[in-house]
Amino acid sequence: MVDFVETIEDCRLLDPGFDGSPYTWAKNGLLERLDRILVSDAWPLVFEATRVTNLPRVSSDHGPVLARCRGPNRHSGGKVLRFQHMWIRHESFLDLVHDTWTQPTDAVGLLNLQIKLARTKKTLNQWNLEVFGNIHANLKEMEDKVAMAQCELVSNPSVENRALVNKLIANYILLLKMEEDYWH
Repeated sequence: MVDFVETIEDCRLLDPGFDGSPYTWAKNGLLERLDRILVSDAWPLVFEATRVTNLPRVSSDHGPVLARCRGPNRHSGGKVLRFQHMWIRHESFLDLVHDTWTQPTDAVGLLNLQIKLARTKKTLNQWNLEVFGNIHANLKEMEDKVAMAQCELVSNPSVENRALVNKLIANYILLLKMEEDYWH
């Protein structure tokens, strides 16, 4: 037991304390705290809070020990990224995602993934506002443009006006498909 205590001291391990029963083992009337959690002095740098609970002994002579750790809140808040199927219809979408994803992060592992996901979310949200704006308002605006161009075509049936009407109708159909994708 002395070696165990010396090892804990040599490694500078700390007992974060516990809730629940003071004993984690019982047999033949003997009660002991055999099971425990030990953390290093760097532990608080990774986790804001640690709560250890000695759970009741149910089907064994040992009671389980539950450790709950709360890491720092690194969630930047804000809205969740809602992927819009209409984005894939846009010619610059794949290049935008590729360029954003391949930018270096100077991180490895899950931190690298987290940075890339956050960066891609921010880029896609900004791109969505710039390129698509409000789909419903855009659709209404395009509908008005088609109606005005068709009125102009009736009063002046030129090749240029016919081409303009066809172009606006094609854009209107694209916006209708985008709105349909949005509602799916």
